[in-house]
Amino acid sequence: MSNDGEPTRGFGHTRRRVALELGLVLGALVGLVLLVTWSAKNLAGWLTPFVPLDVDRVIGEQAWPELAPEAERCSKQEPLHYVEQLLQALPRDASSGFELKIAVVDVPEVNAFALPGGYVTVNFGLLEKAKSGEEVLGVLAHELAHVHLRHGTERILRETGTAVAVGLVFGNTDFSIPSALLTNLASSAYDRKQETEADDQGVASLRDAGVDALGMARFFERMAQESPSIPVLLSTHPDPGDRAERARLLAANSPVTRTLPPPTGLRCR
Repeated sequence: MSNDGEPTRGFGHTRRRVALELGLVLGALVGLVLLVTWSAKNLAGWLTPFVPLDVDRVIGEQAWPELAPEAERCSKQEPLHYVEQLLQALPRDASSGFELKIAVVDVPEVNAFALPGGYVTVNFGLLEKAKSGEEVLGVLAHELAHVHLRHGTERILRETGTAVAVGLVFGNTDFSIPSALLTNLASSAYDRKQETEADDQGVASLRDAGVDALGMARFFERMAQESPSIPVLLSTHPDPGDRAERARLLAANSPVTRTLPPPTGLRCR
């Protein structure tokens, strides 16, 4: 019995209270993690325009040897010259004026990526699968849009911490990026908003160049239909059907003033 004559409840009330307090603590911790994640993402987006372009070049320079090693590059020069010829069709501001560095690697996966600072890697598998120069350039225009919009640099700011981010804003180029983070720059590193921005910017670049802006849409659709498994290019660029339809809307009635050569007869080795 309690002092006031009421029967005691043992430890039941205490246990419920402990469970409630524990739930509140866990909820607060989850909320704190979500707040930090949200803050880091938005802070990175806000800081990126203030980071000097030299930082982008340093990021690309660090990542490129690991992601496009010399040993994997095509020994034949024709694929490289072909890609260089296609990229000349795009306006210079398609990559924010960076001097592009290009490599074609002997990798069968259908993929291409562009690192911060304008370091472009094209898998030979992309050239083998594409049926027109417009398809190849459509993919490359999208990847260069990530460079122009500095999405890779924003990703680095988001994941390297506040101290490093502030240093980059002030032009600190004496930094080392973790290997795992460098690898992510060539994979599914971009969120849906960034992918949509890159699609829009890529189509705009193609329109300005007088190139058929539907090449990327046709290529994505064909890859999705022909491949029994999802190609790397599509797995890192979700919803190919929806994005192809968006590209069609953006490219509607755009004048086509030039035709690009197809990637036929190319050899990597």
